[in-house]
Amino acid sequence: MDFNDDGILDLAVGERYDHFNFFTGNGDGTFTFLGYPWDDGGSPIERGYNTSPWLTDWNEDGYIDFVAGGHNTETTTAGILEVHLNTSDDLTSPVWSASTIDLTPLCNLWRLTQETFDLDGDGDKDLVLGYEMGNVWFAENVGTNDDPQFSGYVQLNCDGGPINVYTTYGGGGRAREHVTDLNGDGIPDLLVGCSNGWVYYFEGYTGTGVSGGAGGGEELGLRICGTPTSGPFTVSLELPAASAVNLEVVDASGRMVRSFRGSFAAGVETVRMDVSELPAGMYMVRAEAGGDVRTAKLIRID
Repeated sequence: MDFNDDGILDLAVGERYDHFNFFTGNGDGTFTFLGYPWDDGGSPIERGYNTSPWLTDWNEDGYIDFVAGGHNTETTTAGILEVHLNTSDDLTSPVWSASTIDLTPLCNLWRLTQETFDLDGDGDKDLVLGYEMGNVWFAENVGTNDDPQFSGYVQLNCDGGPINVYTTYGGGGRAREHVTDLNGDGIPDLLVGCSNGWVYYFEGYTGTGVSGGAGGGEELGLRICGTPTSGPFTVSLELPAASAVNLEVVDASGRMVRSFRGSFAAGVETVRMDVSELPAGMYMVRAEAGGDVRTAKLIRID
């Protein structure tokens, strides 16, 4: 995550005790330790054990916010999950609010990790959670991107059963999740690390809900022309019927960074888009038309 908006990826690292550690990228594969986060009230942001950071634009205001997890006592129900919004008016220098959005009631369990990702493909940021006992959970955002709301979580499953790296898949527990398109097919996949050092790879496929849904007999077609790109690219759509079309470019944290709205007749249509002003990296293009959703990978290069 580029949290200081200099075009270079940075690093936020949790630890066994107390601190969240922030490192700025130097652009050559090395990092410089920046320090520990403090809130705008002058207090350090800490946890007693197993800190778990995640950086994302939580409220869609263009500034990177800080989702801070961890727990303060060594019990199985002492987890803390809070969002510190960025109150700075400078993109290069985040300032974390002392007044937090408290997600602890959602899941107050210890050794929990979290990330935001639009896993169900409905256009808003959801939460994917990894747990000490091996579970990987999905918490659907039932609100909006600028006002996310969560009412609970469900177990993620695959064709082999529940995604659990303690029971279903031997690994000693302590699930550490990451959603990414590992095989480059435009559909999000899931990587899950565990305490014995293994990383399990769960491949997303159309129809699971991970890919954004399946179509019927006549399906929406999506193809990205001109990727990798330094900026301009073309979205090719095959529409089975006349429909309103919603296109979104989503970054690795699940944040929408470009969008297009329009209406087209049935047939093949193209839309020109441009990501020249965005940092280099991998993005997802999401197309929605007539209740059908498709995603494809876009690579931005310098």
